[in-house]
Order: sequence, then structure tokens, then C-alpha cells
Amino acid sequence: MISRMNWKPGISIIVKHPNNLMKVVLSALLITISILGSFWLPVQSAPRQAPTAYEVIAAVNALRASYGLDPYLVDGLLMISAQGQADYLAGMAPAIVDGHTGPGGTDADQRAFNVGFPYVEGLDINENWASLPEGASVETLIYEVWGDEIHMHTMLHDRGQLVGMGVAQSGDQFYYVLDVAAYWGDAGLTAQPTTLAYGEGAATQQYVSQFIAPVIKAEPQADGSIVHAVQSGQSLYMLAQHYGVSIDNLRALNGLQNSDTIYIGQKIIVRGPTPATDTPAQTAAPTSSAATPVPTMRLQMTAAAVETTQAPFDTLAALGLEDSLWFLIFFVLFAIGLLLVAAGTANR
Repeated sequence: MISRMNWKPGISIIVKHPNNLMKVVLSALLITISILGSFWLPVQSAPRQAPTAYEVIAAVNALRASYGLDPYLVDGLLMISAQGQADYLAGMAPAIVDGHTGPGGTDADQRAFNVGFPYVEGLDINENWASLPEGASVETLIYEVWGDEIHMHTMLHDRGQLVGMGVAQSGDQFYYVLDVAAYWGDAGLTAQPTTLAYGEGAATQQYVSQFIAPVIKAEPQADGSIVHAVQSGQSLYMLAQHYGVSIDNLRALNGLQNSDTIYIGQKIIVRGPTPATDTPAQTAAPTSSAATPVPTMRLQMTAAAVETTQAPFDTLAALGLEDSLWFLIFFVLFAIGLLLVAAGTANR
């Protein structure tokens, strides 16, 4: 039996097997819908790995270099001690009372001695620890979680020489332990030797100071603004730490919305111009009360005007379709083409 379908005047398609044609058409539609759906569904990136122990040490040494301090040397036994404490904290999570207290109530010094770290008169093990969710960056750890004076002291210890770092995971939380061996008295006058463990060698050392230029604070300009010229190895987080400002403030002042990447020679605004104040007018005759100077509001009004001036609303951008619009049009045409091909094949 032959059935006839007229789509337009002058176009006639004869279908010998209507059931088979329907299967082909439905298959084509399903494929097209699946492809189109990939442009509408949100894409989630894979979780980033947590910073490794050596990446954290490298970041700490970069921070030290920015202050003109020598880098810490990686010590194998301190690495074992710090890793053991990180593992212990991960095993105790979430019931952690004090992250500096280890198995049996031990502190950082006792744990280092337990793994064989050599004791000398004047040795003091300083320790930082933290718990961060998966995906947190090393900058968040160094400059935000450990950005206060106490934790910075451990990383910027002027008598610190050797370092160990441990990282452990429990669920979606990562636990970080940083141990620094500082030497006082006569022991601090000479470089203490590092101890090796598990076959590690000089390749494990993170010598980054030669790539990091110390941060020298820029002087305020005539209008009160402060602009820093980026030098080798300096990061936005590093500048925020040195100038005592927030990372969000630096991003806002310099229009860094999607990236914290800065470049050598780039001018980073640390502080904008300071609003000027009017000088009270001098009067020839004394009066009973002096006029109070009124600060000018010119800069504030300008800032408000900028904030209230919004770009035209872009519907496609708001929906996230501006990059995929042409693909959608293409696949709609592709679907129509599949239907025509399927119908033509069935006609044969």
C-alpha cells in the first residue's frame, strides 16, 4: 500500500514504509535534542586538586623572598612529622579541639623528636595548621587563612631555616600542617643541615628566591594615590599583604574581575586619589565665628555617577546564550536536513 504526503504544492514524497520512516524521524529528533541539550545544561568543571605539600612550601618561600628573607630548606624528617600530624587531624575530623595537639597530647617539638629530628640547644618548632574545603587555592591558605600576624610569623620567621609540610584529606576537607625549625642563640648563627628521608635529594628543594623581587612599597603621589610597579615573581596576594589592603580592594581598583594574574611592569593601583578639601577663605575683619571648611564632594559624586551608570541589559549574555546561539541555529537546520534525508531514503 502506498501513502502520499504533500508538504508543499509541487513537493510530493512517496513513503513505502511509514513505520520505518517514523523510527528514523524519531531517532533523528532524539539525537538533535541531545546535542541541543548540551548547550543549555550548565557545565560543571572538575574539582581542582588541593595544593601539594611542595606547592605550599614554594608559596611560603616566595612570600619570604618578597620580604628579602632566605628560603626555607625542605627537611625530610620535618616532612614526616608534619604529614603525620595532618593525617592525625584528618582522622580526628570533625572532632578537632586543637590542631596543634597530636597523638598522646604531643606538640610540634615532641613529634619532630619522635621521628628522629636532631635536637640542638635553641631549637624551636613553629607550626601552622588549617582546614580548607576541596578546591581552595594555595593563595587562600597563605594570604587569607594564615594572613594574620601569628601565622605570618611562622612563615616569615627571621631565624627559621628548615621546613616540613603535610597535607591530608577527609571527605571534602583538606588538612594542612606547616612545621618550621627556628634556631635561637648560637645555633642560629650557622646553617643547620637538613635530614633526608625516603631517598629524597636536592631536587625536592624549592629555590624560588632568585625569581622573586622583594616588594618595595611605593610612596604616595601628589594626589595621595599609591601605584605599585609589578616586578618579577610578585603576585596580587603578595602586594595585598605588603600594603595591608584586601585582595578584593585591589581587584576592584584595577578592574581584575576574572583573574588575579598580573605582569611585570604592570601598574597596580593600591590606593586611589585622596579627596581634596576646601581651604576656608580669609576675612579682613574679625568675626564672631569662623566659617567651617566644607570638604568637596566632587570625587564622591563622580564615583556615585559611575556606579549608577549601567551597561545596557544584554539578554543573551544574561542567559549565557551569546556563544551558543549560532550553534543552536546550526543544529536546528541540521535536524531539518536529517528529516529530509530520512524521507528521501525511505522513498527509495
